[in-house]
Amino acid sequence: MKPASKRVIVVGGGTSGSALAARLSEATGLDVTLLEIGADDDAYGDGILDPARAPEAWLGMQPVAMTAMQNGAGVIPMIQGRLLGGTSAVNGLATLRGLPEDYDGWAAMGLSGWGWDEVKDTFIAAETDRDFGPSPIHGDRGPLPVRRWRRKEMGRAQLAFYDGMVELGVRTVDDINDPRQLPGLGIFPVTVDGDASRVTTSRAYLTPQVRARPNLTIRTRSEVTSLIVDKRRVKGVVLSTGESIEGDEVVVTAGALWTPNLLMQSGIGPAGHLADHGIAAHVDLPVGSTMSDHIGPGLRYRHDGPRGGTAGPAQSLLIGASNGVDIDYHAFPIAPPLRDGPTEFVMAVFLLRSSGKGSVRLAERPGEGPVVVAPPLPDDANERLRHAFMRIAAWEASSAARSLGCTPVDPLDLTAPEAPGIARERYTISYGHMAGTCPMGTVLDADCRVLGVEGLRVADASVMPTIPSGNTYLGCVMVAERIARKMMAQERV
Repeated sequence: MKPASKRVIVVGGGTSGSALAARLSEATGLDVTLLEIGADDDAYGDGILDPARAPEAWLGMQPVAMTAMQNGAGVIPMIQGRLLGGTSAVNGLATLRGLPEDYDGWAAMGLSGWGWDEVKDTFIAAETDRDFGPSPIHGDRGPLPVRRWRRKEMGRAQLAFYDGMVELGVRTVDDINDPRQLPGLGIFPVTVDGDASRVTTSRAYLTPQVRARPNLTIRTRSEVTSLIVDKRRVKGVVLSTGESIEGDEVVVTAGALWTPNLLMQSGIGPAGHLADHGIAAHVDLPVGSTMSDHIGPGLRYRHDGPRGGTAGPAQSLLIGASNGVDIDYHAFPIAPPLRDGPTEFVMAVFLLRSSGKGSVRLAERPGEGPVVVAPPLPDDANERLRHAFMRIAAWEASSAARSLGCTPVDPLDLTAPEAPGIARERYTISYGHMAGTCPMGTVLDADCRVLGVEGLRVADASVMPTIPSGNTYLGCVMVAERIARKMMAQERV
């Protein structure tokens, strides 16, 4: 083995960071150090591994970082995992890609290498699809095991949602990761093993064989508080303990909220905002100024008896509304599967194509974490939600919904013209798909290098110039895979 010639520090061992570090360590000419603020994945308990218990994370019962997004007078909780595997350990496991036009739109912005044909190949290489692979759009050799939930695994509300939509004449599809089949009603693909246990990116990529590589060091419970910047070159990181770690290149993969926070704390961001916090700017960039998310109303319902099923919360969904593929509807329970008594579930209506932009800013006091403001709901949200609400109102009257015995927790006349506005004010929730806070094109180049700074890249949901029309979890894996390839190719190692 040839000696390591370049030291790479990966900051954040979450969805992207675990995949990135594993891939980079395939190159023996790189010495890779992965730093994660939380615990290693050997700390996973049943609350994480059991997909049916995923709502526990959203209720504050699992190791996540809660961040409040302002919404008028109220707040919208947003979560990110703070342990190895990151948010892939606490999300709904939904493994969606988005649509070709999403990525072709990136390429049209001048971001070479990010069009659908290129990213599709990366999605295929990342998965072992146990239902469809190998095929022109699915793979059978990747680290992530993917399959769809079975009907017998689904909860009662999920089955009622699916069957009720079928009653309404909604077209069903076999594979919602096949863009040719959309819009339609389908079943979520998820990353689970043969025992239907959650598989995080750390479990999939950082296997015992990968961890044994001599050029890979994984350090958990290691909080990075700042980057070491010298004359517009990043030379390493500083931990909360005061320890400095030097490196030839730093890749930040701390997520769309914490990545911009770290950059701004280190003097990389909007000069005026940094000056307000007494921070001198090494480079003036619009870091944190353009945040997207899939957000929308979560309408609460209740039905008698247990939730049922053993699958995770993301089970069946309808993609598509008034304008092609622009809304994601699905019902998810917010209770354990076997709890006695009534079960609550949320009918979520998320806008997949959001033109609105939120932002991430530094807190008033250092160390408090990022402040998220201005929720990214587009101006035409009411018009789009009105179509969705009419469909949900029809579902409420279906025999499947009536057989379930579901009733609204807070009744709202979904057919009323004012319903979308009321729902946005009262029930807006985040899908946890924060993205675009350090996007390619304005903060990064097409290789995800920070503009005006040497030795620094970003490789997580922050880099997305527009948000894909689907869950961002798999998109984060794709970004990590592609940046790892670019880095190794550029170093010729």
